[in-house]
Amino acid sequence: MLRLFIIFVATANAFIVLYAPQPLLPLWTQEFNISIAAASSAISITIISLAVSSFVFAQLLDQWDRKKVILFASILLIFPSMMIYISESFSSILFWRCMYGLIIPGILAVMMAYVSEEFPLNQRGRVMGVYVSANVAGGLLGRVISGPIADTFSWRTVFSIIAVYSMVVAFLVWKYLPKPNYQRERKKQSFGIHFKNPALIGTFTIGFSQFFAFISFFTYIPFYVAQPPFQLSNTQISLLYATYAFGIFSAPIAGMISDKIGRRWTMSMGHILGGIGIFITLWPTIPALVVGSSLLTLGNFASQSATTAYVTDMAADSRGAATSLYLVFFYLGGSLGGWIPGLLWENYGWHGVVFLTIGTIILALLSNLFLAGRTPGRLKVSEL
Repeated sequence: MLRLFIIFVATANAFIVLYAPQPLLPLWTQEFNISIAAASSAISITIISLAVSSFVFAQLLDQWDRKKVILFASILLIFPSMMIYISESFSSILFWRCMYGLIIPGILAVMMAYVSEEFPLNQRGRVMGVYVSANVAGGLLGRVISGPIADTFSWRTVFSIIAVYSMVVAFLVWKYLPKPNYQRERKKQSFGIHFKNPALIGTFTIGFSQFFAFISFFTYIPFYVAQPPFQLSNTQISLLYATYAFGIFSAPIAGMISDKIGRRWTMSMGHILGGIGIFITLWPTIPALVVGSSLLTLGNFASQSATTAYVTDMAADSRGAATSLYLVFFYLGGSLGGWIPGLLWENYGWHGVVFLTIGTIILALLSNLFLAGRTPGRLKVSEL
């Protein structure tokens, strides 16, 4: 249980630093006199650098001790938060947000590989569910607390608190995360082998598509609800992210379900549920926003839990490289999801976001149908 707790808090820390600025974007547009699209780049630049970093380190992560990498990355995450706290320009904030992205794969990709090797196959879905629920909890905590803290103190205070939390996490990883016992891959291997596996290509595409839709929705919803007929405050916008709480429960439950009925069925059900949730928000009422956001969260994290487990199921060798490549596509989707809707916003507004994100969910369903099923068939747990 202690090991699962450390996995949870270390993973959650990465997502806190990734998502905490989202409710602050309207504040930054005013303070730095920048456009909505420019403000949203504070999210997309972190995700882009995360994807680039994941690609660069894909061939190296299997050579390094998993715990040492996680610990080093956890320590490094302290410094960008401290620097954003004292930043005087938006360009400085963007630089340090980029630094976050370069560091985070040292936690996320390596933690996925650590989980896949240190726990038996019949528990992998459940433990990956814990990993994904940490994703949810980190995203929820980062978003929900940043608005009220900014309203009560300042947006800078948000990053000072994040820096302190990162220090605590680094200590816990150093002191209590067990050293890996089953890390097999030590030699350098080309990650190109994974592009010969159609199941992995399909899964990478699913990761790209689902995160594009999710980031698009939650990056641009603050701008939607800050306008008439809603006109919500920063605190109220942060509370809208409380719908993330549903993902804390859906991720581990979906992980257990995928251990029994199959990863691909679980992914598909998650995509369909998320798409329905996005569509509901076309009805411009607060209840519709809450229900739609909740369904998207339930579906996204149920699907993500099964998808992360499926990557490690289908990677026969070099799991660190496979998880890194999955994160490349996953966060490439997120970076484009944080940027492309901004180009559509002026002409199409929220309707443009809704139909674009539903389109990417359809792409995920097609990838599941035509690519992800082309597997070696050696793992019963992964059969459709």
